[in-house]
Formats: sequence, structure tokens, C-alpha cells
Amino acid sequence: MATGIMSNLNVRIHPVVLFNIVDAYERRQGDQHRVIGTLLGTTDKSGVVEITNSFVVQHRETEQEVAIDIEVAKELYELYRKVNVNESIVGWFATGEGDVNEYSVLIHEYYTRETPNPVHVTVTPSKNGVSVKAYVSTPFGVPGKTKGTMFSPVTCLSKGGGYEQELVGLKACMASAGIDKTRPQTFETELEMLLSASHQCTDNIAVLIKFIDECILTAGSPGGPSTALSAVNSNEIGRQLMSMVEGLSPFGDDDEQLNTNLKDLLMVIYLSNLTKTQLMLNEKLSLL
Repeated sequence: MATGIMSNLNVRIHPVVLFNIVDAYERRQGDQHRVIGTLLGTTDKSGVVEITNSFVVQHRETEQEVAIDIEVAKELYELYRKVNVNESIVGWFATGEGDVNEYSVLIHEYYTRETPNPVHVTVTPSKNGVSVKAYVSTPFGVPGKTKGTMFSPVTCLSKGGGYEQELVGLKACMASAGIDKTRPQTFETELEMLLSASHQCTDNIAVLIKFIDECILTAGSPGGPSTALSAVNSNEIGRQLMSMVEGLSPFGDDDEQLNTNLKDLLMVIYLSNLTKTQLMLNEKLSLL
């Protein structure tokens, strides 16, 4: 067993998977050094592995051997398949100190029979945070001689993906971090979340306007800041960005202006759909 060169495989891990793994590690028995389990997800045509779920596999590990309850693992997988038929086995995870050891090869061989190229994810919780790494295996050796397995670290590892429902819960957890734990935490209503997103958009627009004024429109002008951009046609880029920003309606107390812009937007959408329908009808009639 060895660790080789970096792998270009793209792996995305949903936050709920990391929560499940850390929770299983915290609930492990006192004599267990680490927890292992199965990773579920999908693999698209471009080879991107998206890990969306996981479950723990009971195992026994000593200095002499490692044993996995394969039958229970298969039953758990079948139960998960009944809930989500789109999820399949994409690899396995392990927790605890260290990345890979001599038993990782034996466990990995089992998962190679379940999926063609399983991903091995290691999660190491500590007081300073959670370290997450991913590996793929590559056989190496001399033909006709002794062969081994080399684990290559995955360079493209993303831990920020997730479904919209997962991200809502993740943002709620992040918002409550550092707050007094004795106070009950409540979720925002749908209207409150909409207003919060609107204010965030307003702040982003303000940053964009400041960037246009200070770094683009003043580029090359007398008395402009020394940090101004000097790109070709930077003034034209600034004018286009400014015209786009001016077309946005600010979120404020002027409900009449907001309603007017909203009606204009709905009219444009309606005319666009009407034009699209006319083109489709014209295409159908021309084929007759």
C-alpha cells in the first residue's frame, strides 16, 4: 500500500454526509478507534462524483485482522435504494487519526466489487476543525510479480455542494454559531428569508456600484486612483455594468416604483414567451 500522485477526479460532498460521519464518530463505542461506512451518490457522464448520503457499516478491527458485516451492509444499501433509487454506491469513508493504513486496502477491495472506481474519503474530527480528504486507488507492480495498491489523493474536492433544502439548514446552523446556547434558536419564516436575501442582493449591488465608480470609470482619468484598472475598453465595460445596475429596482419603501418595475419585467417575460410560441408555430407550419 502506498500513496501516489494526485488524481484529477472531481468529488463533491454534501454537508449532510459530513454531519452523518461526524455524528457516527461521536457516537462510536469506547474501544473503537475509527468508524467506517458506505458512501452513496451519483456519477455523471463527465466523471464527477457527487456524494449525497452515507451509512455506517459495523466492523471489527484488531492488530491482526479486520472484519466487516457484509450482509448487514447489503441490507442497509437495499433499504436506502428504496428511498432514493438514483443513489448508488460510490465509495466508502473512514474516520479517526491518519489517512490510510494497511487495512484500507482490504476494505477497498470489497468496494471495488460494488462499484468500478470507488472513492475513499477520510474524515478526521479535531478541536481545530474537521479534515476531509479523498483518495482513489490504482494498482501497480511488475507483471507476473508482486502487485500492490496505490492511493492517489483527489485534488478537486468540494465540500460546499448540496441540495437547496440542505443549504437552508446549513445556513441556519452557521447563523446560530457563536450565539448563546441557552437561548432557543428559531428558523426564519419564508418572508423573512426572502427579505434577508433581498437585502443581501442590495449589498452586493452596492459593492458592484462602488467597484464600477472607483476601479473602472475612473481608470485612466486625471486624478483617478492609482489602483484603477487599465484594461482595454474599461470605460465601456463600466458603462454596461452601470446600465445593468440602473435597470434594477432597489429594495426600499417605494412600493410604487417596485410594482412598476415588476410589471415591466412581467411584460417582457410575457412578450418573450409569446415570441417563442410564434416561432414554434411558424416552424411547425413550414414543415407541413
